[in-house]
Amino acid sequence: MDFNEERIEKHVVVDSPGQRSEVVTERTQSGPRESRVSTGTVAVIAVLAIVGIAVIVYLVSNRNANEEANRNANLEAASQTNNQQPPTTIVQQPAPQAPVIIQQPASGQQAPVIIQQPSQRDSASDDANMQEVATKRLAEETDMNSVSITITDARAVLTGSANSAATKARAERLVKAVPGVKSVDNQIVVLGD
Repeated sequence: MDFNEERIEKHVVVDSPGQRSEVVTERTQSGPRESRVSTGTVAVIAVLAIVGIAVIVYLVSNRNANEEANRNANLEAASQTNNQQPPTTIVQQPAPQAPVIIQQPASGQQAPVIIQQPSQRDSASDDANMQEVATKRLAEETDMNSVSITITDARAVLTGSANSAATKARAERLVKAVPGVKSVDNQIVVLGD
């Protein structure tokens, strides 16, 4: 600790009727020196503190932005991976027709009655129609753009990703409501939960 030394001198003049005298008193006083911080030092400390806070805020916001960018890139990569499934190719073949037999009636006999059997179900055509209807219904929903559907033998398979379990369930309900769909295998991955 630094000590401050101070000298105090007092001059006292005594004037009396016959005599004039001068008394000089000298005293030394010492004590701890008061530390005084200059205005410039305070300003430098304040500027350094502001710069330090600004650097910390910048680093934190930059880190948050990097984490957000990584999260978005991971979601995009996941959706691209789920959407890279080869498209389903449906080949429509004409339904087999029952042979038509024409007989000439014998003389005097009544013409035979020809009964045609109902044509067999064209499952590939029906699956294509159901898939088209289901795809349109899913495309009308904005949060289901990364959901894909494949229908084979009236059984639907849902793949892709959704932001919530509610979106996944809604996609399944939409496809079950398509006429002709017998079952739905919901393989949608929920990313948001």
